[in-house]
Amino acid sequence: MQRDLLTLDELRLALTHIPADDRETWVNIGNAVKTEYGDDGWFAWDEWSQGGASYNAKDAQSVWRSLQVGNNRMGTIIHHAQQYGWKRERQELSAADRKRMKAEQEERRRKAAAQVEADQAKLARMQQAVSRACQQVVERHLTAEGSSAYLEAKGVSAHGVLFVKRAVLVSIDANVEAASVWAGSEVKDFFDQLPSPRPDHLHLFQLRVGDVVLPLYDGGGVLWSLQVINGKGTKLFPKFGRKSGCWHRIAWQESPSIIGVVEGYATGASVHEAMGWPMAVALDAGNMARVVPQLRDLYPQAQLVICGDDDVETEGNPGRTKAEALAFEYGCRAVFAELGEVA
Repeated sequence: MQRDLLTLDELRLALTHIPADDRETWVNIGNAVKTEYGDDGWFAWDEWSQGGASYNAKDAQSVWRSLQVGNNRMGTIIHHAQQYGWKRERQELSAADRKRMKAEQEERRRKAAAQVEADQAKLARMQQAVSRACQQVVERHLTAEGSSAYLEAKGVSAHGVLFVKRAVLVSIDANVEAASVWAGSEVKDFFDQLPSPRPDHLHLFQLRVGDVVLPLYDGGGVLWSLQVINGKGTKLFPKFGRKSGCWHRIAWQESPSIIGVVEGYATGASVHEAMGWPMAVALDAGNMARVVPQLRDLYPQAQLVICGDDDVETEGNPGRTKAEALAFEYGCRAVFAELGEVA
């Protein structure tokens, strides 16, 4: 049988006809897939394997690594698929099939990421890998000068943000616990060689010219992650990048007398431009609760002003409620620009 007898998409459809519960069949199919497609076939085989009642991710990875090519070939796959009614239709996948498979892949990727996050030691290693990659991106591929449709739409200037000099991609591989940086023409080369479907353990973080990039630091000044905001205002983070307890700094000072704390960049930039304060952009209300106590410990002489979001149209007004609770707990002021009030 020729390797090109079935495309990877056709292989995935053929495998859906074969029950994955019999271990001998499971191993033989795996051997045939590995023989014909090499490691590019792993994702199709693992996807099919998950339909088996006894599927175990670690077992599947171990078996795949142990498979010796050559014992079974494409005929094994076709024979089993035809036994269960498969007939090859020489046509592209339908839009519905592609949509279904993409949704299934995203769900598998979500579960794979959740497994990493459940393993605290592995998560810490992944966070370190992403931190190093983000540092490389900042040092080599970003600049303090640039323009942004997002900043123009919000009517604020650039304060501590960076701009993308060239297309950048960070590939984050949870299996080998590494994050690699690709830039310029390397990005296209990476995608040209990327298996389809994309491996569930591989997460991609793209930065494009025109994006605004917020470096996120902890209290010790360590860069842990980046927030990217595109021209439409969509905010993205690298998978496994540490956000908890980190913030973006606007006009930071060594010994500030006052520090403003906000959720989002546009609000922080607006307050800084109006008041001249250094600002800590905590990204969301939940993380603000982790940032404020750090600021209180690091700058005990500074007055903290929580510039909260007044979510009047949201049930329970969580932005205001959380800001007021933090202000009470840590002896800060809470202000809400929409109503001009101080709590």
